[in-house]
Amino acid sequence: MVLFLASCGWTPVYYSNSSDKSVQTEKIDILPIPEETGRFLKSKLEDLLNPEKEDVKKEYTLQIILKERIDSDQGILGDNTATRATMRLDAQIILRKNGKELLNTNTFAVSSYNILMLPYPTVTTEDTTRHRLLEALADQIATRVTVYFKKHQDNQ
Repeated sequence: MVLFLASCGWTPVYYSNSSDKSVQTEKIDILPIPEETGRFLKSKLEDLLNPEKEDVKKEYTLQIILKERIDSDQGILGDNTATRATMRLDAQIILRKNGKELLNTNTFAVSSYNILMLPYPTVTTEDTTRHRLLEALADQIATRVTVYFKKHQDNQ
């Protein structure tokens, strides 16, 4: 199987070879994303797209438009108290080079959590869920951008 994959030109997306500079995600400048959730997402993306923290001239800009929605009308008890909520984070991904839009796509992550009787544990659970979803979004965004560069490396 390995020989077959090697013969067809397949290479892993995250394959790193010092002589292979076809995927240059370190050249992406990630624009600020509002609020604490945006700062967390931007930090995760910087770690994924430029893990070596290379200081190179930025040729691309990546804009992320982040939206959060919480549906807390789930698991209703007899006294109309909700016991479950679903959080959804939507991200619009816009990659540009010299003002020209190269990629414009959307992705999302969804998770549920319990609404507890005490407020503090519920807030903590909500924050934990939000951070897990932001990490999942960061992985999805980094993968989409990397795949874009792999697919269009001849046009770069």
